Amino acid sequence: MGLTATLQGFAEKCNQHERLRVMNRDWTRNVRVLAEDVGQDYWIRSVAGELSAGEGELSEDADMEIRADQRVLEAVFSGEMTPTEPYNQGDLMVRGNQDDLFRLDVITLMIWGE
Repeated sequence: MGLTATLQGFAEKCNQHERLRVMNRDWTRNVRVLAEDVGQDYWIRSVAGELSAGEGELSEDADMEIRADQRVLEAVFSGEMTPTEPYNQGDLMVRGNQDDLFRLDVITLMIWGE
């Protein structure tokens, strides 16, 4: 499927979830997603809770950064894998404000469950 399509699918799934849209209406953030094994940048942008995603460098500064191998990122953002296991094993690195990290965890939990 590819990471671009996976991230866009993640954004679409979030945008279709009414509770998430309400919960995130005050959340405007830029997230850099780096597939370390291929050295490719991707991004997720939340503007008042409406998510979009794409390939390439962010035009603004990143509020958060997520790094992993491409296969791990695809698995996490497609819902095949929870972020907990690769994060605990050191295969998924997330940097940013603690509140933003928590919000991203809640988003994945709400759209895919445990």
